[in-house]
Amino acid sequence: MRTIDQRAESVRAFNRFYTRRIGALGEGHLGSGFSLTEVRVLYEVAHREAPTAGAIADALGLDKTYLSRTLRAFKAHGLVRTTPAADDARRKTLELTAKGRRAFAPLDDGAREEIVRMLRPLGASA
Repeated sequence: MRTIDQRAESVRAFNRFYTRRIGALGEGHLGSGFSLTEVRVLYEVAHREAPTAGAIADALGLDKTYLSRTLRAFKAHGLVRTTPAADDARRKTLELTAKGRRAFAPLDDGAREEIVRMLRPLGASA
């Protein structure tokens, strides 16, 4: 039986392999100018219905100050806009602008295509 330290090292080795394999540590995720975390934030804004910054921070386990800076930069570049929440005008919901959707679409498609490329050699039974 393997020790807990051996199992922990196996998990760490897998994590190192996986992050290299998906390109998570490179400059600009999927060849874009966005980091992996920025792409994850864009994904959450694009795929959630009327998300708030708090909901995204919780879902991704992000520091709220870091997320605030990221969203401020997205707003400055015209990628994201905020609107008062329907149930409470003190809360702001997030949505991608048309420019944001155009910037995110190739990232979403590219991520899907990359996973298909990784899975294809494994065959249908994997």
